[in-house]
Amino acid sequence: MKSLLLSLLLFLFVFSGSVTAQSSNYELLEKSTMQVDGTSTIHDWTADVEEINIDVDFNTSALTAESEENPVPSLTLTVPVESLESGKGRMNGKIYDALKKDDHPNITFELSSAEVSEGSSSASSFTLNTTGTLTIAGVSEEINFPVEGSVIEDGVYTFTGSYELNMEDYEVDPPSAMFGTIKSGEMVTISFELFFSEQ
Repeated sequence: MKSLLLSLLLFLFVFSGSVTAQSSNYELLEKSTMQVDGTSTIHDWTADVEEINIDVDFNTSALTAESEENPVPSLTLTVPVESLESGKGRMNGKIYDALKKDDHPNITFELSSAEVSEGSSSASSFTLNTTGTLTIAGVSEEINFPVEGSVIEDGVYTFTGSYELNMEDYEVDPPSAMFGTIKSGEMVTISFELFFSEQ
């Protein structure tokens, strides 16, 4: 069972560490954030993403509802599982084990299409309806979610969104502790705010 966003994670993370992007004409800014939020039988939890790698191409001239071109011809996002940081070492270990880090060290998202939502485009903001493949713990699922975009200054764009997913769809057993008496909920939300600047 899936509901409209990742918010891209699989999983709550905020970039506070290394963030890199490769693009022919845009770069990902350090202030970009991504996080994964979850619940447990005791309290809610958040994991920050401390490293993310993005390979992306933009066609900013296509960011209008009238354009038939794809505004994002390609985007591949990779998050190393070990870059997820909850602030608690024991919890980190539980997350890494649940995500099968040794066999599947990365979480990836590969965009397959992005279309400007009809009637959503203006001189400074737009909504993209996106579809792509999210791979977690070696299991891939096609997901769809809206991304809000805006021009915050000349040559600088921001994209925000979130996606809620069921960990069991990716054959991930929710982390537990204290001999199973404390257990995470199946649903997690991935949220992001990405800033790109023209090089």
